[in-house]
Parts: sequence; C-alpha cells; structure tokens
Amino acid sequence: LTGIVSLPAAAQQVLTENEAVAKALANNKNIQAASLQVKQQQQLLKSAINLPNPEFFWESPTGNFYTGSITQSFEFPTVYSNQYRLQKKQIGVAQQEKKLTEAELKYRVKVLYLEVQYADSLSAQLYIRDTLYERIMRSAIRQFKAGQIDYLQQTFAETQYGEIHNLYKQSLIRTASLKAQLLWFTGIKDSISVEPLGLTQSQPQFLSAPDSTAILSNPALLLLQQQDNVAKQNISLQKSRALPGLAFGYFNQGERDTRWFNRFRVGVTIPLWFGQYKSNINAAKTEQQVIQSKQQGLQQELSAQSINANSEMQTNWQSVQYYQQTGLRKAQEVITTSQRFFASGEIDYISLLRNSNDAYNVYQKYLEAVRNYNLSVINHKYLMGQL
Repeated sequence: LTGIVSLPAAAQQVLTENEAVAKALANNKNIQAASLQVKQQQQLLKSAINLPNPEFFWESPTGNFYTGSITQSFEFPTVYSNQYRLQKKQIGVAQQEKKLTEAELKYRVKVLYLEVQYADSLSAQLYIRDTLYERIMRSAIRQFKAGQIDYLQQTFAETQYGEIHNLYKQSLIRTASLKAQLLWFTGIKDSISVEPLGLTQSQPQFLSAPDSTAILSNPALLLLQQQDNVAKQNISLQKSRALPGLAFGYFNQGERDTRWFNRFRVGVTIPLWFGQYKSNINAAKTEQQVIQSKQQGLQQELSAQSINANSEMQTNWQSVQYYQQTGLRKAQEVITTSQRFFASGEIDYISLLRNSNDAYNVYQKYLEAVRNYNLSVINHKYLMGQL
C-alpha cells in the first residue's frame, strides 16, 4: 500500500520547503512593492539638501535705471545635515519594512507547506484504511449472504467503511486545495509534491526561562527601533530649524556706476516666532515617546508569546516522543493481534473494526503531534526573527 501511495507522487516535481519560500519571495507582489519603496527612499536622499529657489528681480532702485538682482537664502547648515541623516533613517525604515514583509511571507509559506505535508500524510493513511476497510466490508457482505454472520456485523462493516471513505475523499479535497494555495504563492504552474512529513528539529533545545534579548531580532520590533531612530533624528532636525538662516545676493542699490564690490548684500533670518518651532520640537519628542511606548509594549507581548511558544514546543515534543517510543508500537500490536484473533475466529467484525479504529487513530494522532510540533517551531522562530 505504501508503494501504491507513493507512485503518483514520483511523476511530480518534488518541491522542498526552502524552494517554496524562495519562489514565493520572488513571486510576491508585496515584496516587489517593498523593494520599490526602498528605491523611492533612496532616490529621495538626493533631495535631502533642498535649497530654496533663488529670487531674481528686475527693478529700479533709484528711479533712474533698471538693474537685475539675485538673492539666495539658506537655512542654518545643520538643517541640511540633519535632513540628510533623517532621510538615511527613512531608508532604513523602508528596508526594515521589507524585511518584515519577507518574514511574514516566509511564515505563511512555511505554515502552508507544513499543512500540505500533513494533509498528504493523512490522505496516505486514510487511503490505507479505506482500502483495508473496503476489503473487510466486501468480506462481511459475502459472509452475511452465506449465513455465516448476522446483519449487525455486516451493517457495522459497511458503516465503518462509509465513514473512512468519506474522510478519505475529504482529505483529497483538502490536500488539493492546500496545494493550489502553495502553487499560487510560488507561481508554479505544474503539479507538485512535497517532502514527507518529518520532524523539523530532532533534538530541540528548550529555554528554562524567557530570554528577553532573544526577541530583539523580531522584525516588527526592529521596525519600531528603526522608527525610533527616525523620530530621534527628527527632533534634531526641528531644533536646527529654530536657528537663524542666511541670505546672500547681488543687487545695485546705488547709481549705475557704483563699484561692483558694493553691490553685494548679506542677510540673516531671525526666528522671531519661536512658538511654532517649539511646538514642532515638542511634537517630535512626543512622537518618539509614542514609538518607544509601542516598542516596550510589543517587547512585553513578544516575551509572553515566546514563553507560550517554548511551552508549546515542549508539550508537542513530549507528545511526539510518546508516540515514537510507545504509542505507535502499541497501535501496531493492536492491529496485528486483532487480525490474528479475527482469523482464528476469536473476535467478530465489530471487535476487529473497533480495535482497528483505535489503533489507526493513534497513527493519526502521531501525525497531528508532528504537525503541531513543527508548527510550534515555526512560531518560535518567527518570534525570534530566525525565519
């Protein structure tokens, strides 16, 4: 039966988890949009030092003739340096937003790939049960017609086969749907198969206490850190804008024959309306406080989630260990013993099918334990920024 199940998959392309993630990253439009946002912020870097346009005038200062003038104003030099640094920080925010988008996509694809693996394994197990129960049902029908068993045993065999066959058909639909989603994420057009369901980590290491520094690599937390850097730089920018500005120009305010070096003018802009600058500075400081509060709140939440994720890994690992060391072996013993007792006439169809159901349910619970353990590993890695 195992050979029969694996035959259709042999003709399909086997897609690994890493390949699925790589293809999804290359195919996803949100990642492409994030890359364009990084490019946009990089392009804006050249406009960080944005001087006001020069002022040109054609006027008659003495009333006797017309002459041209030009004036160029400047903000205090630190304004431009702070604007440049601020834009550099904005590039960092765009880059971190892209990393966050990538991490979220990796998480979704890894979880989806795991669900396809589980659905495939479950369908394979249900196919075995479906095939076995069909043979049992047909045997029960023949024996009932021969008068060797009663109607209850025949009906029970038919009911059990109907239940398993229904579950098997449902699993095929579920598997096809999950594979279609995976194909959509990866952009693959051909049919695929996935690697067999197995343990992601065979020897996991669990934390005895929460590690507050481990979650600092979480992409969402890193994004807030980068936004905090932007807010801090914005405070410096707003402070520098409260400093006097400069103006330099060329204009003949005397007679036509005034010497050329007397035609220049230099001025200073006085920030008299300090209230507006103070408001901008206070607003920038408040913005930084908001971001820092969000950062601390997210760090608290991630710490709690990491404790729960670590606990789930331990719980699911314990379940996997039980089935590997005891549960699967006992289930196989139940199947073998029941078949032997049935062949010798010591039990009837009802007992055989009930014992088989209990044993095969153990195999299904083992698949669920492996799926749950791998999922908890993915969750933990995502929280730690390790995907």
